[in-house]
Amino acid sequence: MIHLTGQNLTSKEVIQNIFSPIVGAIISPQAEELCQKNNLTFVEMLQPFLKLSSDAHFRDTAGTSVSIKGLRINVCDVNWRPPQTILAKKMLNESVTSAAGEKLRAIKLDDGSFVDIPTSEPWFEQWRETFLTVQFPSDHEFTRHLLCSLIVVSSIDVNPLEVAGQLTKKIQMMQNITPPRLPKWFSADSLNCYVMLHDGCSGDIGKAQQAFEGLKSTYGDHKCFLLQINSHQGPPMECPDPWMRYLKKHQRSEPTAPASDIDSAPKTPQDSASVMSMPTSVQTISVTPGGSSTTSDSGIITGEVIAHPLSPVQETGVELQETSSLTSSIDSLSQQTINPNVWTVENDTVDIAHGTFLTAGDLDNLKHFVQDFAVRALIPYVEKLVGVLNDSISNKKGVSRSLLSATKRWFVTNKPGSNTNQNAVVYTNESTELQTRKLGDLYFMFGHYFLAFQAYHQAKRDFNADSAWQYYAGALEMAALAAYMQGSANRKTYDYMEEAIVTYLNSCKMPQFATRATLLSMECLKAAKLYQEAAKQLIRMTSEDSDLRSALLLEQAAYCFLLATPPQYRKYAFHSVLAGHRFSKAGQRKHSFRTYKQAYQVFENRGWSLAEDHIQYTIGKQAINLKKLDEASNCLSHLLRPSSLQSSTQQAFFLKDFLATQKALLAKNDVNDILTISLPKILQPMTRVLVTSPPPVANPLFVPATNLTITSSLLEENIWNKMEEMLVQSASKKSIMIFKPSKSLFTQESHALENPRSVHGEPIEISFNLENAIKPPITFECINVLWEFRKETQEIYSNKPLFMGEVAPEERKAIENVVATTSVDSVSFSEYETKTVSLRLTPRSTGQLRILGVVGRISSNATGTTDQPNIWGKQLFEALPIRTNSKDNRAVQFDRKLEIEVLPPAPALHIS
Repeated sequence: MIHLTGQNLTSKEVIQNIFSPIVGAIISPQAEELCQKNNLTFVEMLQPFLKLSSDAHFRDTAGTSVSIKGLRINVCDVNWRPPQTILAKKMLNESVTSAAGEKLRAIKLDDGSFVDIPTSEPWFEQWRETFLTVQFPSDHEFTRHLLCSLIVVSSIDVNPLEVAGQLTKKIQMMQNITPPRLPKWFSADSLNCYVMLHDGCSGDIGKAQQAFEGLKSTYGDHKCFLLQINSHQGPPMECPDPWMRYLKKHQRSEPTAPASDIDSAPKTPQDSASVMSMPTSVQTISVTPGGSSTTSDSGIITGEVIAHPLSPVQETGVELQETSSLTSSIDSLSQQTINPNVWTVENDTVDIAHGTFLTAGDLDNLKHFVQDFAVRALIPYVEKLVGVLNDSISNKKGVSRSLLSATKRWFVTNKPGSNTNQNAVVYTNESTELQTRKLGDLYFMFGHYFLAFQAYHQAKRDFNADSAWQYYAGALEMAALAAYMQGSANRKTYDYMEEAIVTYLNSCKMPQFATRATLLSMECLKAAKLYQEAAKQLIRMTSEDSDLRSALLLEQAAYCFLLATPPQYRKYAFHSVLAGHRFSKAGQRKHSFRTYKQAYQVFENRGWSLAEDHIQYTIGKQAINLKKLDEASNCLSHLLRPSSLQSSTQQAFFLKDFLATQKALLAKNDVNDILTISLPKILQPMTRVLVTSPPPVANPLFVPATNLTITSSLLEENIWNKMEEMLVQSASKKSIMIFKPSKSLFTQESHALENPRSVHGEPIEISFNLENAIKPPITFECINVLWEFRKETQEIYSNKPLFMGEVAPEERKAIENVVATTSVDSVSFSEYETKTVSLRLTPRSTGQLRILGVVGRISSNATGTTDQPNIWGKQLFEALPIRTNSKDNRAVQFDRKLEIEVLPPAPALHIS
């Protein structure tokens, strides 16, 4: 039907495509079979060629010729019907889900910063295209009524003339059925044109010419066309595929994946984890002949159901269901592939080749056919129809229907929104008001915008006098568009569109037409650089009845604020957040994630702490749903920063989500390492090491000759320095001029420029301070020291494998035989609390011992439950710089107290 996506159309081209003349096509089975050789229907085969390659000319009743540039004819199957409510909503969601824009462009803000926005919005374009396509034709306008019919037969039909007659009768039955049903026709005596398809490969051209002459003699030379296709002989050939952008991809006919393999996206708009609650029951509604609804036995109260949100009031549910059964064209949206899980990743699709039997000559034939049909048949018919309508209006002009009506027109000023019943006025097809509207629609569709504006302007005055607000709003809408298309738009014509939207919305209660008018008005206002007014209209159309529509319009409003002069980037960011929220409620997680990230570019580093937290948390949750766990972890970790203004309870929830995300990330990535964590935080300068911890003694009457503990001060260590000096002097044969005492305790004040020395079998004690840098209480369990040991044989051992999964008993025993360690079961931290932890290592071999860090299991104990998520993590010790000598260009030296040299067993001094 309407094609607007991916063509880089200007605003005028968008409006021209939306209101292009519609032609119905009815195709014989044999003709359709010829087209299907190319995996196309007749309607689909014409789609790339329906825009005229050269200008056409339209002559009005005054004899003035108007050049029609870029006229596109809209061809659809006469059996096509707009989809019903549930399917229409699925299609609207699918149109947004299946589109993605990856290219970005930078917009510079006043403060010199940049924000990246998509270069195009295909999701919005596809939604707009689908939204306009699924609307039912209405009686207050005629732009969506079929202007004429194409009756398509094949030269291989047994009797093409008889088949054409049968199809003509079907068209006449559709036009004259009582009460009227879809499709709607512009005129009861519409134009019928006849197309004979000829297979250039297997058909007999002589027989085709003879049958075609019969068609021309029966229906007229200017109404009949011969079209040759399928001229390629031999196997199907590869050729350019101009049909792809007009067709949906076909889904592979393979079994669907089990539920466990499907992405974590919700199956319904309400199922948006942590954003909306899941429904607890499913309601089944069926339309009854009386227009009411019935439900399943679920105890839900029944009520009136409108068969389609965009359907005219004159159509009942039963009629719509009956007419929908006539749908046979593959062009019908109701037959297009619908993703059963419309919020997951793209379905596995397969590209089907099209036009494999069409040669370059056949493609030229299609182009020439469309051009000939428009110039020889359609435009002359429209010129004649314009003359008939103009004469009819002129004959009735100035004659009022009644004295009361005439008095009302001159002396009563009606305003939309009054108590007058907007459905009270019923016009006949021969009424001057509707004929004036028809005349305006014909002028508009064929590019005569000056006369179209005059007709709409007259029609709006008549409809206003009759208080026919739906008709009045439609005339206002088209008058504004006609003024814009002819280049004479001004403040008054923009006000026409504003009044049309308000009338549709408030007086007529028809939000679908108000939405359409807003989309059209946005194109006009943006072209005039009136971005703030466009944003105002878009924001007004947001409501609770459609989250998806509201999200898309809010996003467009945000871009309008960004394009304004000067850019209103705060309003852009705010409305991007609102759009992201509505996308989330609609189940569109990818687009919610995208819009929140766009908004964060503005909110970042501006001191708006709580706003940043809200956006980061939402991005994190949507990233989890989209299985972007790396990004989710980064966002949630931002919420645990020490400077956060969040309450302790709120940060506890953030911590719980962060731990759960990290756990899922580790399970997904299967990383062969221990996760590095930042909670609790090691206060690096406070680390202390004691390498002469008292070993156990065999005789209880003796005690180690030291009073040092891990908590001792350096003054206590100096007491033993004199005794050590005396022992060294007595044992040495030479006099020692400078005595350098051995060091056992290494702290922030006592650095180790050389490796500390320990003795095989003697414990090494290490203490460090851990700080809870956030408000909620946390627990650090199973605290151990991470170490690495290099033996004299250059074999390297580490206890890392003990905390990374299951370890074989032999491997565990081998590790414990190198270094024995102690552990701390659990340490709890309250808000911003710091605690000291002491652990011991006992080397059982000689070599080089490196103390790497601390490993443990962190969890939140804010709620006091036992099912809190927890993860294993490590924090590494840092080698602190202790000297910088820039004069002699020496390299920076680092404290080496955690790199300990383990010596062979040696005697230990004890005293009694």
